[in-house]
Amino acid sequence: MSRLDPANDPNDAYAVIPTPAELRGPPTDWWTVTRHGEPVWFFPPGARHLATRFVNDPFYRLKLAKKKKAYGH
Repeated sequence: MSRLDPANDPNDAYAVIPTPAELRGPPTDWWTVTRHGEPVWFFPPGARHLATRFVNDPFYRLKLAKKKKAYGH
């Protein structure tokens, strides 16, 4: 059985921030998930809980990534 190393938690690479205006993509009232400072996913204003789940739950990230790939986005 493998043990997680708390000093090397992959979830620590992620953060939830309000969408910066300079991104010129989604509206600024949306939430942006960043990984090492780079935007990787966007959530609408009422879905901060999902953005937080994306940060903390690797299985949820995988589920969304598979869904995105399946739709060809």
